[in-house]
Amino acid sequence: MKRIILILVLLFFIIGCAEQVSEEPTQIPTEEPEIEQPLEEEIPEEVDTITEEPQVNEPIEEPQQEIETKLELIYPKLTYPDAYNGPLYATSEQVGNTAPTEQYWENMDRNGVNYLIGMFQIVGKPSKDSLVSSVNLGYVINWVQKHPYRVIPFFNPGIGGVEVESLVGNKLTSMYKETLEASREIVGNEFIKGFGELETQMWDMRHNDPKFMQIINLAGENDLVMMFHPVSSKLSDVKKIIEKYPNTIFLIHMYREHLLEIRDELTNMMKTHDNLYFSIDVAHIIFYDGNDIIYTYNDKDINKAKNRFISTFDSEYRGILHDALEDYKPFVDAVPDKIMWGTESGPLFNWEPKVYDRMIKISRLFIGGLNKEHQEAVGYKNALRVFGEGVKLNKKIEVVDASSWPICTGESTCDESCKNSNVKGCLSKCLIRVRCNQIMEEDIDDPNDDLDVIGEDVDDGGDEFCAPFDGDEEECLSHSDKCEWSTEEGVTCIDR
Repeated sequence: MKRIILILVLLFFIIGCAEQVSEEPTQIPTEEPEIEQPLEEEIPEEVDTITEEPQVNEPIEEPQQEIETKLELIYPKLTYPDAYNGPLYATSEQVGNTAPTEQYWENMDRNGVNYLIGMFQIVGKPSKDSLVSSVNLGYVINWVQKHPYRVIPFFNPGIGGVEVESLVGNKLTSMYKETLEASREIVGNEFIKGFGELETQMWDMRHNDPKFMQIINLAGENDLVMMFHPVSSKLSDVKKIIEKYPNTIFLIHMYREHLLEIRDELTNMMKTHDNLYFSIDVAHIIFYDGNDIIYTYNDKDINKAKNRFISTFDSEYRGILHDALEDYKPFVDAVPDKIMWGTESGPLFNWEPKVYDRMIKISRLFIGGLNKEHQEAVGYKNALRVFGEGVKLNKKIEVVDASSWPICTGESTCDESCKNSNVKGCLSKCLIRVRCNQIMEEDIDDPNDDLDVIGEDVDDGGDEFCAPFDGDEEECLSHSDKCEWSTEEGVTCIDR
């Protein structure tokens, strides 16, 4: 019996050992997957992390990618410590047709100004067979063809300040309409992007006067931006305008002292109206001794104006910058997606390289003094989002190159001879005939006025006797009810 029990114990022991040995191989493969499984799970996690990185970056890179397909962004050669040194988009450029073309673009390229909304002067009804590179639509086309995607053309008829108020209504609206229609026949419907600047700050009439609203209505009908200069006492008019035309984009700027008077009210208006934008211009950033010295230092002697500006700027710009940031930064902080930057440079001395470089220097220091997250927005991204890149013509348009022509003097001037002519493209045709460039004179006495203008092709129902006039004194005097012989010019029949 004891032997049987002993045998049973031994058998039980042997079977138990056999089960342990048989379990060990089964434990090895089960342990290996447990070790490998986390490794297999970690690999896809690392891959997922890598693939997600471009998705995070896409919103930042997407706008630049769109730009690179058309215009490779230009960065400044002149940079400054503690400044914003990125691309710039200038939204308030008083180009007219006096800016020296080559110098202007050299200034822009050197300073990293990629785009400009140009307030060009286009007068009358341009003609395709008489486009000249120095004046009117030919001037704008010349810029666009040399610098595609960089120019956003706005226009006005070249009449500024108080002078134009008497024309506001049917007359001025007709001038804008005729010029727009004639220009579109040459360059298409997508070339002209806006009306402006209209200097409403100098008018007695309300900003929402029905006569002025005619022009705004014309802009709205043609999907154009409206740029004008309001005053603080008429801000309520601006609200009525932008609410009446919610689908029209309005770009405004103001004297700094006017902005400070209504900054909070304007801020609330901009927060609640998607179609209103503001350009902070260097003309108002450089405010010294109660003046916008970009204009008040203007002088017929360009070197005198330049040297005076440089002297004041170099000694005072730190204080000027401090005051500008104190006045403008709260405005930017409140509506950073609605604020843009421009120069509003107009007088000829502004385009002297040493002057222009200083204007951009203080602009970059000003933008660099804003919150980091707002700098690119003000510098260029807001404007690029709202107005897009500049225009590009689909086909070459022939423009007579007037770069080598001398300045018109004496008997060869065409401004008076075309002031009241109904001849289509009168000014350009006259300049081609006499082969000289007509330069507008500057109004030095009133720094707030734009440059004086050349009249062309204004259809006011008058006769065509007055120019271009190729007849003699006898023929002129035969129309004495309309004209008189100019003894100073000797060849010009001028309007009484």
